[in-house]
Amino acid sequence: MTRIPDAVSVASLDTHRLIVAVANSGHTDVSSNLPPSGVADVLRQIADRYEEQAGQCLGAFVDGVPCPVHDAPASVAEAALDAGRQAADGFAGGTREAQRPAGLDALLDHLAAAMSLDDDQDVDEPDALTAGVVRASLDFNDGDRDQVLATLRDVLLDTTTTRTPEQALAAARILLTAHARQIAALIDAHYRETRTRSGLTRSNRGLLTGYEGARKIVARYADGLADEQALAEAADREQADQ
Repeated sequence: MTRIPDAVSVASLDTHRLIVAVANSGHTDVSSNLPPSGVADVLRQIADRYEEQAGQCLGAFVDGVPCPVHDAPASVAEAALDAGRQAADGFAGGTREAQRPAGLDALLDHLAAAMSLDDDQDVDEPDALTAGVVRASLDFNDGDRDQVLATLRDVLLDTTTTRTPEQALAAARILLTAHARQIAALIDAHYRETRTRSGLTRSNRGLLTGYEGARKIVARYADGLADEQALAEAADREQADQ
């Protein structure tokens, strides 16, 4: 990237896991759908990455005050850094431990306070795409021109709910059952319209018989899906009771 944009057009927790906005003054805005421990880990990774980069340290960047080590004249800075490296080499039997600038610690503390979260706090889990949710959506779209199509649209657009393969299969059964019953109703309506208009004659007897047969086939398909879903829900209830 050769240019830093001066604005972000879209930033949503639907597409981002962690959003941090550090203003020139005032509070820092933090939003995340990660658990608190995950947020802390990401922030430490970011801190480690920027501490490796040459140039002005993050403490000076945040505080707006020249760093006595990094922004000092070259000779002074090198001496201070050498002393720091020697002290780190001798720490805990030769274990190297890089210390973060004080400004970075202040920033991390500020972010933690802004989030007002801790590891013991419960994090709201997203809702699941249950059979009840799909049926409620069907009821909501009852007055739509195509109830099943509108419900399928809503289910596919809803990215806020989680779904397991079993829950997705249940949603498919419920929607296909409703769709098959729609088709059966259309066939039945066409059958009744034809018989009302022309009556039962030798010429249309075969056509009407075909309509009736098609309606029964589609209705049996819908009934089969409904029975499979009822058995699956009964098994889920039995497992939950155990």
